Amino acid sequence: MSGTSDKIKGKANEIIGEAKQGVGKAISSDRLQVDGKAQEIKGIVQKKVGEAKDAASDAFGEATRAAEESGATSTIKGYANKAAGKIKEAAGRATGSPDTEVEGLAQQAKGEAQKAAGTIKRAAG
Repeated sequence: MSGTSDKIKGKANEIIGEAKQGVGKAISSDRLQVDGKAQEIKGIVQKKVGEAKDAASDAFGEATRAAEESGATSTIKGYANKAAGKIKEAAGRATGSPDTEVEGLAQQAKGEAQKAAGTIKRAAG
């Protein structure tokens, strides 16, 4: 979610808007000056949106790294796999599909292992 595109478009709109204002002033066109000011403001807002996207992306990356280092990611994935495995096991049982039931049990075991890994990371960290 890079804000580079927004920042580039914003800067372009800002420059074009300033140019329109200058031309509007030179030819005494209030409308062109107003259009130019509106485009300049649009550009400023676009740049701010790009900066906000970059800041959000950086914050998300930091939060993800912190979660991974603390073991929280493993724990969350573990709970998700355990829940999905229970659903798959029940679906296999309900449809009479032993393969699906076994896949569900395996996914639950994977979830338990992930939860344990998260617990170990948190205890060690």
